[in-house]
Amino acid sequence: MKYFAALAAREDAMVRCLFARQQLSASVNEVSDIYRAYPLPALAGAAGIGFLLAQLRVGGGLVMASARLATGPTFGLIRRVLQI
Repeated sequence: MKYFAALAAREDAMVRCLFARQQLSASVNEVSDIYRAYPLPALAGAAGIGFLLAQLRVGGGLVMASARLATGPTFGLIRRVLQI
C-alpha cells in the first residue's frame, strides 16, 4: 500500500517539476528577448537591481556581475563606492 502511495507522490512531484521547468524556460526566453530588443536598458536595470540588493546586503555576487556587465571600465569606481 505504501509503495503505491510513494509512486503516486513521485508522479505528482515529477509533474510539478516539469511544470516549474517549463515556467523557468519561458521566463528565460522572455528575458533574453527583452535583452535582444533593448540591451542597454536591460543591463542598466540589472545594475540598478544589483545596486539595491547590495544596499540591502543581499546577493553580492549578483551586484558584482551586474556592475561588471553594465559599466565596464567604471567597475572599479562602483566597487570602491559599494566597498565590496
